Amino acid sequence: MDMSNTRGTADALPAFEMSEKDDNMWFKMFHWWKYTEKMTIAYQNSRIYNLTMKFGVLALILAVAFAVPVSKEKLIITSETYPEEYIVYSGEYDIVKLVVPLNNLNYGDNADSKYLFFFVEADRDETGKWIDKGLYVFKDGNAKKLLDNGRDVAAAADESNIAFIGAKDGIYLYNDNSVSVEKYGSISDNIVGIEKPTENDIIYILTDNKEVYVVSENGNKKEKINEIINAEQIILDYDNNLYYLDSDKQIFIYNYVGIKKIHGLPEFASNAQLLKPPVTSDGSVPIVVDEKLYLINDNGKAEVFNNIEFGPDGKPSAYAMEAGLMHYYAKDKKIYEFDVLDISIHGIKGLLGRVVNKYLDLGDELVALLGFISLV
Repeated sequence: MDMSNTRGTADALPAFEMSEKDDNMWFKMFHWWKYTEKMTIAYQNSRIYNLTMKFGVLALILAVAFAVPVSKEKLIITSETYPEEYIVYSGEYDIVKLVVPLNNLNYGDNADSKYLFFFVEADRDETGKWIDKGLYVFKDGNAKKLLDNGRDVAAAADESNIAFIGAKDGIYLYNDNSVSVEKYGSISDNIVGIEKPTENDIIYILTDNKEVYVVSENGNKKEKINEIINAEQIILDYDNNLYYLDSDKQIFIYNYVGIKKIHGLPEFASNAQLLKPPVTSDGSVPIVVDEKLYLINDNGKAEVFNNIEFGPDGKPSAYAMEAGLMHYYAKDKKIYEFDVLDISIHGIKGLLGRVVNKYLDLGDELVALLGFISLV
């Protein structure tokens, strides 16, 4: 196929009948083209850009954002890994959720603007239970509270500008023009998790009683997925596989085939957190179990990366790596923005910059040491 005249637009996609595999490939290429609208040609001459293209997005962001070498065998992520210069928001409460929509809220006509993202603040009571403190949108460098009781946000990776918000009293729809929300449908469940498949007029919701439902008919109909039991977290990959974490900190996959358990994770864990993968990821979903990083895939396998570990004061309270080369991490009531392409030109700021600039001379060896090479 001659694609010499194609451009990074929807019109550039070839008009022929595609298999599911081909459709997924073009989906990823299309969103990568949209992402490149936020790049400049100057970045392509940098060494960091070349390492990124060779080894993968998450490998590099961990190299430049997380690398505090303590030995030849392991990298420990500590509080010193987060430069103050990268703080874009400071709040009064813990930040427990970060979501970057991969649709026209960030691309299309908004390609030249700063990234828009959503985040959730919460406090804990004496028993350790979360207390809602608000769901916010961060747009054009400013944070605005949208809901007092919002818990999660879902946006399909498509050409829409729609984001759905799961809240204590049901589903809301985000309006970017007025930077506000409105009630969506008649569902009134106490929602703690929400996911939106691509090219499918349904929404997955996770309720506070650990049940997962399929919502359809514009938010007016719900159907329980009986196969999913005791779910505590849900994440959707870009092949529309639904991963969920149960009360025993075990991971399962739900799709049209049925339920499959992920093997290779610890049998006993004190905490675990599913992460939304970068849009360029190749069928893998990251998860943090206690202080270790794993990659899980729809084949039912998990792989641990012993070269990376979180120190006692180094684990973020929320992660957002889905946008690819722009990552957001929350820690100690602050949100940090890591722009690898900006780093490639101006270098890394603060103490982290001095550390990484010293070790970046190791080049390929440093990036390879981090694992995660196969993520994208």
